[in-house]
Amino acid sequence: MSIDEIMQILDERGLDAYVVSHGNRFIGQDILESEHKIKHLCDFSGSAGALIISRNGCFLLVDGRYELQARQEVDITKIEIINNIPTMKNVCEVLQKNGLLEVGYDAWCFSAAEMMIAKRGFADLSFEDIGDLVKIDSDAMIKVERRDVKYAGQSRQEKLQIVTDMLKQKGADYLLLTAADSVSWLLNIYAHDLPYSPVVRAYALISSQNEVTLFADNLQTDFDCQPMSKLADFLQNNKGKIVYDARTTPAKLVTENMLQAADICQQLKAVKNKKEIADMKACHVRDGVAVTKFLIWLEQNWQGKTELDVVQKLHELRTEQEDFFSESFATIAASGANGAIVHYQPTEKSNKALQQGELLLLDSGGQYLDGTTDITRTAVIGRPNREQITDFTLVLKAHIALAKQIFPIGTRGTQLDGIARAVLWQHGLDYKHGTGHGVACFGNVHEEPVSISAAANYAFEENVVVSDEPGIYKEGKYGIRIESLLRTVKSDKKGFLEFAPLTKVPLDKRLIDEYMLTADELKWLNEYHQTVYDCLVLYMNKEEKKWLKKACSPL
Repeated sequence: MSIDEIMQILDERGLDAYVVSHGNRFIGQDILESEHKIKHLCDFSGSAGALIISRNGCFLLVDGRYELQARQEVDITKIEIINNIPTMKNVCEVLQKNGLLEVGYDAWCFSAAEMMIAKRGFADLSFEDIGDLVKIDSDAMIKVERRDVKYAGQSRQEKLQIVTDMLKQKGADYLLLTAADSVSWLLNIYAHDLPYSPVVRAYALISSQNEVTLFADNLQTDFDCQPMSKLADFLQNNKGKIVYDARTTPAKLVTENMLQAADICQQLKAVKNKKEIADMKACHVRDGVAVTKFLIWLEQNWQGKTELDVVQKLHELRTEQEDFFSESFATIAASGANGAIVHYQPTEKSNKALQQGELLLLDSGGQYLDGTTDITRTAVIGRPNREQITDFTLVLKAHIALAKQIFPIGTRGTQLDGIARAVLWQHGLDYKHGTGHGVACFGNVHEEPVSISAAANYAFEENVVVSDEPGIYKEGKYGIRIESLLRTVKSDKKGFLEFAPLTKVPLDKRLIDEYMLTADELKWLNEYHQTVYDCLVLYMNKEEKKWLKKACSPL
């Protein structure tokens, strides 16, 4: 269905607007390319956004990561781009400001928490569930695989026992899990249908008696699996107490006898067990081998190559690594000015040739059976100029500031966010994205609830994995981002934590002005490079070892 057809339906129903979310009934989870409703309607391909369609015009809300991208992809003569985080609160403010008071939406695609905000905070808005007007969700069959405990570190029964103990403490009969990554983690299952995430897109109902029922319309599994329609019927007719998380449960499903509580699995999986930590270390070495071999190839073979060549070569090198499953997201290979588009991904249409003197921002990651990686390295093609060196070194200083920070157990992500930004603020610079996000162990590369950002409320514990990724983006020139994954470890100061790097790939020293670094920063950098060298050297041939030794030599 097109925007014009939706406008016609609004006219017939007497509604002012229809709101389209980026996701589907698995709120906040990855979607297939074929399920991207906003892209289908207006060509915006980003992974976050909200589209308001009205009879008087359309509005697309995108956050700072997609500001440039949206302006390039969307017909701005027909759709107004609003640079604001696409939360329901911000959507409601746009609706209210434009007098769009009678609003249609699909209650499967907006969480109960979002609709609570809308209905309590904007009493003059009236929302009507009119279902999915775009109708492009996938109905492909999905085969469910069981994840061996040798990878998971905990058996399904051990995890389920924690859940049933929680239900008994609350005096509840059931836990309803609607976050696909929670279901996958709890049951030690995975699937191949999504291109970058192994999670199984299903809901799960867990009883206080340890009984599990999956709800999905397209699973091939030996679990008890019922169609989604059966879940709605069960929730309406059940007399027991059901625990649910309003942030991930569609508004469509919530009934009066349900008890709201944070998804216990989201909290549990954020803290990696001993096996997961060991495996994450190992997979980051293998991933480091692949990315480092790519950097060697790039330095010697960039002439005549394009961004898509970069994507393909890195994919080839990752597939050579043991236990490789897939990329963890679509590779960002952004040359020159494309680097200023924070989440740029090359296409046949946008594909750009690598050019002497330009920067290549390469943000990529892998899913391995024993872990998930996410790394950004910015490299120069040929020789850098002074501005590039200065900006790269500033980003490095911001990256190091967070990476070497010691902080009390329970420190919130919002408190850590300013540590990296403060370095850039001193120079009148900032970046329009979070400083860090949680990362799963063979799951979503952006894993809730861990986050380091201005609004992040997560309280850090030991053995949490998070990214550290400050950046500088100059429209028309380049983008610079340095991203490594870190894990929290106990500090020698009682009650405090510090970070230990997981990512093992050298930084481009051609872009570093060592005289801008303090003695402590230089010490951190040299120690990091020595660790990278020690971890990777055994996997390199003679010529690669020579390159690695030079790349990791102290400044």
